[in-house]
Amino acid sequence: MRGSVNGSDNGLIIESHPGRPLEDHLTHTCKLAEELSLRFLGSVPPKLREVCLLHDIAKAHRRFQASLYGKGKFPHAEPSAAIALAITKDIVAAEVIRCHHTHLADEFFDNVWYNLEYEKLAKTVKELPKWGGSRSVAEPLKIAVAKWEQLLPSFEEWDDLIFEIEDELVLDIDVWFGVKLLYSLLITADRLDAVSGGKEDFQFLDFQDPGDAIEHYISRLKDTPLTKWRNKVRREVLDRATTLFSKPGVYTLTLPTGAGKTLLALEIALRILRQQGKKSIIYVLPFITIVEQNSAIARDIFSFVQEDHHLAYEGNPEEKQSHLDRFVSLFRYWKEPVVVSTFAKLWEVLYSPRANDAMSFHRLANAVVLLDEPQSIPARYWKGFGETLNFLVEKMNTTFILITATQPNIAQGIELTPSHISLPRNRYSLFWSNGTYDIQKLPDLVNRHVPECKNTMVVVNTRKAALEVLFSIRNGSMDIENPFFLSGWVAPFDRKRTLSEIKAREEKSLPRNLVATQVVEAGVDLDFHLVFRDIAPMDSLVQVAGRCNRHMSDFEGRVIVFTMTDENGRGYATTVYDPVLLNVTKEVLGSFEKGEGARVYSEFEVKYLLDIYYRKLKGALQDEGPWFEIQEGKWDCNAFLFHEPINESTVLIDRDGEIGNLLKEIEDIGNRLEDRDKRKKLWGQLQEHAISVPEAELEKWSIETGAFIIDEHEEEQDIEKVAPGMWTIKPNGFGKIYRPDIGFVPYSLYEKYCS
Repeated sequence: MRGSVNGSDNGLIIESHPGRPLEDHLTHTCKLAEELSLRFLGSVPPKLREVCLLHDIAKAHRRFQASLYGKGKFPHAEPSAAIALAITKDIVAAEVIRCHHTHLADEFFDNVWYNLEYEKLAKTVKELPKWGGSRSVAEPLKIAVAKWEQLLPSFEEWDDLIFEIEDELVLDIDVWFGVKLLYSLLITADRLDAVSGGKEDFQFLDFQDPGDAIEHYISRLKDTPLTKWRNKVRREVLDRATTLFSKPGVYTLTLPTGAGKTLLALEIALRILRQQGKKSIIYVLPFITIVEQNSAIARDIFSFVQEDHHLAYEGNPEEKQSHLDRFVSLFRYWKEPVVVSTFAKLWEVLYSPRANDAMSFHRLANAVVLLDEPQSIPARYWKGFGETLNFLVEKMNTTFILITATQPNIAQGIELTPSHISLPRNRYSLFWSNGTYDIQKLPDLVNRHVPECKNTMVVVNTRKAALEVLFSIRNGSMDIENPFFLSGWVAPFDRKRTLSEIKAREEKSLPRNLVATQVVEAGVDLDFHLVFRDIAPMDSLVQVAGRCNRHMSDFEGRVIVFTMTDENGRGYATTVYDPVLLNVTKEVLGSFEKGEGARVYSEFEVKYLLDIYYRKLKGALQDEGPWFEIQEGKWDCNAFLFHEPINESTVLIDRDGEIGNLLKEIEDIGNRLEDRDKRKKLWGQLQEHAISVPEAELEKWSIETGAFIIDEHEEEQDIEKVAPGMWTIKPNGFGKIYRPDIGFVPYSLYEKYCS
């Protein structure tokens, strides 16, 4: 702050950021928010102008001006919100301002507004100067006052105002939506202006029609026995879809694995954009590996594609980024006309109360949202998520398409696949073995089937169980040669290499075998003749079965479903899945008498079993999740789709000593806004070599390798705890504690099989 509060108002220069006049920040934020609204919504929501022009008005206080140059702190959001409430009499506008640096609150009347210290608040507002630049804020709002304090009512009138608003306002889902939309627009515009310093008017790219790029892409694909059938399906689905898309809605695309759903979904989305004039395509997938895979396909077709997940980094840090690109790298805002992201991110955009998570909410308006493998959402959230989709269709003119081979009962959508379409023939049979198998008995089951098949995959439910199976195979107990290995204990860097090697062998028709966890369930284009699967929910079983004879060779595949137990006789599945899902699955699999021994189902019958599973499951699930919490006024709800396992730590695999250098570089980076994109880039590099492991397993290795007594005069340790919740496996431990072909090895298994 330059000038004096006691001097001429016009002599004051009030700043929002060092060197930036406050009125410039407020008016430019308002301009950006209105441009975003018109671009994506087609209109400007009520009270958006008031929210933007007033959101930082209390920064005019002398204490905030001092804080800009390192002299203390001054929370400005609350007094700014109070001024907004006094001017607009709108609690929604005031609450958006109050929370624009934090998160939405539960039951904010009782928890916030009735508990404000009015006298302290009034004193703060009284001390706000009316500087010359404030005219550019006051005039658009049509307010004319000599002093800001004149806007505030008396203490009694203030209490009456809040009581009157509460008495008239029902905090239903429509009010939440109004808050969420204003929140999204304000925070995006505010952060965008802050990153740019107001120096740039941002030009968002329009969707560019790719013409016949999809046809060209399809013409380059390798022929398989399914190619002719897949082309027929494509024509019939597109013909049907064209007649159905008269208005926004929820649609389903249900096709077997191998039917080319990714390309077909993108082509359907393109037709909707052409037909309805939509603004963008947002493609949502369950796993980062699939995002990377599908982003590559989308980039071959469309001009501007944004890959969005926590490892993604757009641009070269050595090159000068535009302000918009820098903003995207800092906040993961969806800026491109085609975005490929994850369900975890979509969940945050929809439900998270945190300010920065809300930014892309308005980007859902007038968009086609492709939801690939939606059954990956925990079943307990299906009902609420489906109701959310229907709500957004009505409110935001959004079209949703749920794409999967195992269509769950999430929302009542219009099916795009003609009812007569089915595979030309069965690709596999599913064998349900109702017995239990530990690691000693499992070879008996495996060896009965393996001799007839040259390509085998074994999928079990935990990382430790998968390693037990792998070591058992390597010790010669199972007739499976040279298996590859995939699990969550294999770092992304090594996982990609393994998948590439398997795919290369498949393309050359060479034998390949694999032991894995659920990481192969969805979006992994692999093909095996024989699949063993530890019991799991029915939709998970069908997803893994989709990797059996995927391309419909002459050899009919087999999927063997069994129950694997630990040394105490406990099923591994019970440590991973909801028992309701497992019980319904077992009930469905065992509901048809198929003769003595294992029950056997054709692929066509499996689809019928899946329908029964979903019908039974619908009655077994309770209303749960953020959609229902929000309707009860619990806006500060837990909005994480997938929860990190309890007591697990991040482990960085230091192959050659470079991880330590990266950590040191991150530690030395400052906390300025301009440093955040560099830090994000470095963390992205680290994540390629990161896994999550139970803390107890790491402590065991630390004790057994003597890491706790290492000092500067001794040899470098194998493993080190570098911070709470973070460890590194050092170069000395690489190849022992962590192996690039099989990942992390718990000490108990190392001692049992490797020592």
